Amino acid sequence: VWLFGLVESSIGRMEGTQTTMLRDIVPIVFCSTANDWVRVPDAVTPMVQSKGQSDENLQMEHGLSQEDDFARIATLNILADCFPWIVELATCSKLRFEWLKQELRRLDATVLCLNEATLSAIEHIISDPFVRENYFVSEWGDSSKKQSINDTLLRQHGCFILSKVPFESLSAFSWGKAHTKSSREVIVAQVSLCGVPTVLCATHTTAYQHHHMTRDSQIAELKEAVEGDAKYEGVKALFILGDLNLHCPSEDGIILRNGMLDLWAETHFSRTPPFNDLDPGFTFDSQTNRMIPRYIPGETRSMRLDRILMREHSLLRPRSKCVIWANTAVDPKHPEVFPS
Repeated sequence: VWLFGLVESSIGRMEGTQTTMLRDIVPIVFCSTANDWVRVPDAVTPMVQSKGQSDENLQMEHGLSQEDDFARIATLNILADCFPWIVELATCSKLRFEWLKQELRRLDATVLCLNEATLSAIEHIISDPFVRENYFVSEWGDSSKKQSINDTLLRQHGCFILSKVPFESLSAFSWGKAHTKSSREVIVAQVSLCGVPTVLCATHTTAYQHHHMTRDSQIAELKEAVEGDAKYEGVKALFILGDLNLHCPSEDGIILRNGMLDLWAETHFSRTPPFNDLDPGFTFDSQTNRMIPRYIPGETRSMRLDRILMREHSLLRPRSKCVIWANTAVDPKHPEVFPS
């Protein structure tokens, strides 16, 4: 769980435009009148007039005030349910996703970014009334027909965003250079958090330790694309978050080279109490997560693969320590099954 509040600082206007691999996609919201997930025709002022619902009623049904003084931002790699059957035997996706539906109520995130989402997983997770009543989402579809509104999850798996505040714009970014290409798109959401124009990039970079140079280039290319797009000129806070696959401490240099801050490090490795507990913050820990050796036999590593990065000089700051969630067994009866 990650908490942020407004700070009294300023950043310069981002200048310049360029051709990027960003494509516009449509926000999606649950319409009680239609009893279905529908496109949001106007992302700035959500309306579903075609379904007989007014702008005012839809705003009341979904989300928070954009002027709330804090926001909770969270990320999770949910571990896809599309892997070979022998992996599924070890990971018990249905049990994990049912747990996640209940956990979303407790977490109550303002914005939640998921990695390794599939259409079948999303169908299950956002069927919950709590999600329907509170969130705008970045995708919806029918896994049996392999059809979706935005085509962001039709490859093996991808990124997905739930937001209590309306999307002011929503895009999918594809890495376009030969050495950065990936089948997974980044979902780029523009919202207002605490009154601050904010962009959040739900990101899943290339895996495996030896691809560290690829990840460096991917993060740089993503940040350059967002900052070079005219529609983000007024943005005052930028986040890149998700399973960034940063395997080694030496890869932390990627963060600084790109003008970003690692918010776990900022709230656990500071000189100022209580932000100086030096908690390593492992998000992939084979020593405590009993499920990891079940689907990766012989795995012994502990790593901080998942991160929330914020651009330097953003007008948001951590309100309290960043904390890890979804790191215990989903059910005492199944101590070997973890959320991810």
